[in-house]
Amino acid sequence: MFIIGTSGHIDHGKTSLIRALTGIDCDRLPEEKQREMTIDIGFANIEYPKFGTVSVIDVPGHERFIRNMVAGAWGIDLALLVVAADDGWMPQTEDHFRVLELLGIERIIAVINKIDMVDDETIELVTADIAEHLAGTRYADADLARVSARTGAGVDELKQLILQNLGKLPKAGDAGRPYLYVDRVFTSKGYGTIVTGTLKNGRFHEEDEVTVLPQRRAVRIKKIESHFQALAEGTPSQRTALNLAGIAREEIERGAIVARDNFFAESGDILTRLRILGERRIRNNIGIEVLIGTSTRKAKLILAHEPDDGSRTVIARIKFDEPWFFYPGQPFVVTHPGGHRIIGGGFVVLTEYGGLRNMRALRAKVGALAGFGREDLIAFSVAVRGAVPRADVINSLPDNPKAIEKIITTLINEKRITAQGPLLVDPAYGAASMAAIRDAVMGAVGLNIKEIADRCGIDPEFCRLLMPAVAAEHGIVDKDGRYYAGNAVTPDTLSPDRKKVLDDVRAKGREGVELDKADDAAKGRIRELVKLGFLVSLDGSIIFHREVYDELKRLVLAEFDRRDKLTVPEAKDATGLSRKYIIPLLNRIETDGAIKRIGDFRIKA
Repeated sequence: MFIIGTSGHIDHGKTSLIRALTGIDCDRLPEEKQREMTIDIGFANIEYPKFGTVSVIDVPGHERFIRNMVAGAWGIDLALLVVAADDGWMPQTEDHFRVLELLGIERIIAVINKIDMVDDETIELVTADIAEHLAGTRYADADLARVSARTGAGVDELKQLILQNLGKLPKAGDAGRPYLYVDRVFTSKGYGTIVTGTLKNGRFHEEDEVTVLPQRRAVRIKKIESHFQALAEGTPSQRTALNLAGIAREEIERGAIVARDNFFAESGDILTRLRILGERRIRNNIGIEVLIGTSTRKAKLILAHEPDDGSRTVIARIKFDEPWFFYPGQPFVVTHPGGHRIIGGGFVVLTEYGGLRNMRALRAKVGALAGFGREDLIAFSVAVRGAVPRADVINSLPDNPKAIEKIITTLINEKRITAQGPLLVDPAYGAASMAAIRDAVMGAVGLNIKEIADRCGIDPEFCRLLMPAVAAEHGIVDKDGRYYAGNAVTPDTLSPDRKKVLDDVRAKGREGVELDKADDAAKGRIRELVKLGFLVSLDGSIIFHREVYDELKRLVLAEFDRRDKLTVPEAKDATGLSRKYIIPLLNRIETDGAIKRIGDFRIKA
């Protein structure tokens, strides 16, 4: 299925042209009939033997209704850009044409209407003017038709031209993740809530469970229709009416999204690639309206990066008054408040922009946004964020998961990104993180993963994933979940200050040292040596050298060669320690799991 849409200046005959093509009057509102002016989007259909029912959308031409124009235009595949022969290319012709460009509409046909009202020379002048406006754009080779909707002249030829252009369109995408931007909502007696829109990216079926955004409401599709024909399923690029169960008419309005396998991310702060039209100037932090899907959202525009080459394409941050729903690559149009004048448009680059920290990363990585396809968007997202869960990338895009996996594999093979467990990682960020982990471990003694991650400013899980590679390269040792490196591994390679403390404690023998009585510098070294296992803490205060502790432990355990249970006095006799030391010693040996206490006795574990 395909969608055809009109565009063009007010009173250039868009609605009458559709009536000539289809026999259907798209002006359905009483005010439209009275004023003879299209106010809201209208709908019709035309039958082509090869394509079946082709939907037609009529949009208003007046500048006051540009929001409605975008709501109708966003989902069309082939646009009829209508220019009246007696008026020529007008301001709203230009705005509508730019909207088609900004939304990435695949093909257009330029239609000169009202040829019955002018002479041949005027028609040729209008033809040349249209060609000049299309030159240098993606539509430079677009077909052109000359018609009179009033008399019917050229209408049959236009129908054939439409058929030829439909044949050149790619097949409507079916990624298995269908969604629909709601453009109309109403109730039908006996059925309840009905929404209409252009179905994209997959198929809806009767009884499907879907999600309505922004409510995040799970609802059920009871019935599906297209142009008053009941369907078992809706197909991509088809005008579709959904009868929804589980939501009232009053709870949903134009702009809402109906999605299955929802990939839209809620955000109030996004990063975009924005093309500013013509010579229009914009100030930083200005109020704007963003026309996205069939919705209009109020926001502020913040320029994040302006190119040095004078290009009219900028990287811009958009902060919304209220959060909305986005996906990377989603097109949009920007207007001044009130929606009368178009500023420009573009597409979403990142659905969540984190403020100053990300801005610094953005300035460093903006060159990574080499192009604007899926590969480039994924690579840029990873480059700016540093590390991104692979599942988040897959679940944030409308494409089929297998297609996204293929893109990820290509990026890995090209070394634009790397994979670390479940994360996709920017190579430069990964290398910098590994260096930071190395420095953190070598700059302290016995840090655990969280402590290392905090010092490096990285996610603890990412730190855990990188640690094996860092450890293998730099000789870092994992000892009971704490990490040691370089001069902290063996007594012979300890730093001089640590080695002196160790020797002092060894010299104390069975007297040991009391941590509470040591000076602050010595306390720190003692704690580090305890972490390393060179010293042993009996009770948090009394500290023995490891060799002394091991010898005392051996003497205690040797007593069980001649008795089944051991009293405290017997342990004192075996070790020569006073009661001040013997109880902490026995408790520490019990902590090691070598003995157990039963009443006043110790037994071998």
